Amino acid sequence: MASSRIARLEAPLRVVAALVGTLPVALLSGVCLARFAPLSEGARGTLGFSLVVPLWVAAMCVAFLARSAARAWGMCAALSAVLFALAYVVPQ
Repeated sequence: MASSRIARLEAPLRVVAALVGTLPVALLSGVCLARFAPLSEGARGTLGFSLVVPLWVAAMCVAFLARSAARAWGMCAALSAVLFALAYVVPQ
C-alpha cells in the first residue's frame, strides 16, 4: 500500500522539483556568472541577470530527465550547495 502511494507521488514530486527546486540553481548560477565573468562590473551584472531565466528553463529540462523525484531533488540540492559555496564562500 505504501509503495503505491509513493509511486503515485513520483510524477508530481518530479514536477515540483523541476519547477521549484531548479530556481535556486538558476539564481545562484546567475550570481556566479556575475561574480566570476571576466567583464566590467556592469556587464557582469547584466549577464548574470539576463541568463537567469534561460538557465532556469535548462535546469527544468534536465530535472525532468531524472529517473526519480529523489534524484531530481538530490541534483537540485547538490548543485545549489556547490553554487552557493562558489558564490558566497569562495573569495573572488
